[in-house]
Amino acid sequence: MPLSSSASSMARVDVTGLGAWSPSFPDLGAFRDGLQDGTWDTDAPLQPQRIPARERRRAPQLVKMAVDVMDQACAMAKLPPDEIAVVFSSSMGDMQITDYMCRALAETPKLISPTKFHNSVHNAAPGYWSITTGAFVPASAISAYEFTAPMAFLEAAIQVVEESIPALVVTQEIASTAPLHDVCPSLVPFSAAFLLTPLGTHAASIATLEFSVLQEAAAWPAISPALPEGFDSNFGARLLPLLTNLALAEQDTELRFPINSNACLALDVSHRRD
Repeated sequence: MPLSSSASSMARVDVTGLGAWSPSFPDLGAFRDGLQDGTWDTDAPLQPQRIPARERRRAPQLVKMAVDVMDQACAMAKLPPDEIAVVFSSSMGDMQITDYMCRALAETPKLISPTKFHNSVHNAAPGYWSITTGAFVPASAISAYEFTAPMAFLEAAIQVVEESIPALVVTQEIASTAPLHDVCPSLVPFSAAFLLTPLGTHAASIATLEFSVLQEAAAWPAISPALPEGFDSNFGARLLPLLTNLALAEQDTELRFPINSNACLALDVSHRRD
């Protein structure tokens, strides 16, 4: 187990697939292009084809964001989605529905929408994914406030190492509504997926990550200045420096992400070069 000591031994996983979405980029290709040429969208489409049209009309943005990037990552890796464990993460869940339900409970409690109530639970996105893919593999949802994204990544990486299975980690947050902005100041929606596989088991892997937990404080790594403004406010976008490095196949690097005030997830990124 890689987490047994204060300066834990390294464990390794491969990164085999990636996905990304925000109003500024509909997919990983557009994300990469924007970083290179500074051209960004302003209202990127969000139409995850895996969700049937009827259900897609009723699905909230948080669900559609997750399913879209998960499909991107699976397609890139050419792996069947029903055989991949899922770790979904969001620090506050669907804040738009939370705001709606709080208002409805205060004003018209008998008129709460059953559909919105159904979509309000934190594991709604992995639920949609499991149903639409017919998957019976493990699926979980994690929330750890500002540390949510690296904690979810760590959980997925441990599953890959300990269970020898591929795992898909999704990190995301929607824009917060006014009453929740003080506790979660998310200005723009963002979603990303990282498909992790056991070391050396997939010929198309794009990088190897060596990971460990260090019992020391760390600052959040800087987000690329090439990105549009607003992403630094989104807790789900904390892993953007890792996504940027992987998308551009940049030089090998080490990144550290806080998982609490006194510990961090250390990632050594080694790009595959055939």
